[in-house]
Amino acid sequence: MTTMSPLSCCVAVASFVWVGLCTPISEKHTVRQAASIDRSTLNGKLFVGYQAWFRKPLEDNGNSHWTTDTPSPEVGHVGVDMIPNVTGYPSDCLFDTVFTLPDGAPAQFYTNDCEGVVDLHFQMMANSGISGAFLQRFYGYINEANGGWINVLNYAKTAAEKYGRGFAIEYDLNGAATGSTNVTATYLADLAALSSITSSPAYMHHDGKPVIEIWGFGIVTEVTADDGIAIVTALKKAGWYVILGVQQAWHAELVQNQPGGFGPVYQLADMIQPWTVGAYDNDNYNDFHDGRQAVEDVDALRDLGIESSIVVWPGGSSSNANPSETFDHFPRWNGTFYQKQLDGAVELKPSFIFGAMFDEVNEGTAIYPVLRNSELPTNQRFLGIDDDMEPDAYLNMAGDAASKLATAWE
Repeated sequence: MTTMSPLSCCVAVASFVWVGLCTPISEKHTVRQAASIDRSTLNGKLFVGYQAWFRKPLEDNGNSHWTTDTPSPEVGHVGVDMIPNVTGYPSDCLFDTVFTLPDGAPAQFYTNDCEGVVDLHFQMMANSGISGAFLQRFYGYINEANGGWINVLNYAKTAAEKYGRGFAIEYDLNGAATGSTNVTATYLADLAALSSITSSPAYMHHDGKPVIEIWGFGIVTEVTADDGIAIVTALKKAGWYVILGVQQAWHAELVQNQPGGFGPVYQLADMIQPWTVGAYDNDNYNDFHDGRQAVEDVDALRDLGIESSIVVWPGGSSSNANPSETFDHFPRWNGTFYQKQLDGAVELKPSFIFGAMFDEVNEGTAIYPVLRNSELPTNQRFLGIDDDMEPDAYLNMAGDAASKLATAWE
């Protein structure tokens, strides 16, 4: 992890972050009471994306997501760039790996198909003041009988109710294809089957409707715009409040209005959430915020009468899963990159902020506790957070932003 000098750090974040941020960020967090959130509105909240796709080797469908091409993660065959800090995880939910920590012990990974893990994750959200989670539901896993996905949804429902958090389902279009499947019918059937989940008092509503997000229009090209129109129209007709996670240049596509473009899909949304992961780095974020987000997106959404959600992310690295990619491609700069985005998002007062992601160690965007640089294994390259940061520093930054946005909506 590259580290900024105190001076350059302060200069880089001057637009949105107070100078004192260049001291360790975790020192500035005040522990707050984890009161139950209002599940009737998205306004003034910060939710995290929750992959919850990790499994033990050969568990459930056999895809552990810890590895790329071997049943178990091995040196040179690992699908994550960061290693979770598993302090407090139930021991029966963990397994040893071949990665050797500095003290000689094996690094341990976890499975999400274990209620204690999901419970702990929602407790982390509550303790830091994060509003809850959007649970990722990949199209290719919807009809999978042995993937453990229904278990995870039920664990999340129970934990959200227990800790006063909210949750919603976010469908990811990856795995869907207009030419080979009826995406609309699949989603409607799945939602009917999940009625015991979506009827939870912790399930998020907005404008009097249950919330659903569909991610990937303009990104997953196997689903056509005509299919997108059918999907959104059917969901809205069925009474859902529909959020669309779309490519970050969505407005330019709408203006161009090319045949087969997704502009007509975007116009049907109740809320638009441009996917900005990888769209900027620490050096050009201010330009992106001041131009694309604060002017282009704000004006377009106002004219369309569509509500807004803004994505923030702490940095990124996915070189273990993708060896051709640069290690630590989007540095975190000791948390200042994330803090800059959080402050910029609060300034624009979207309905809610979406934190990408809670647990995405595959692409290095996770904000839950991960190992520091000095704690990393010695026999495989991984990315850590800076040694002067507390493990929960990114959670607390997100929780502080949630509090600020809630105040802005009062």
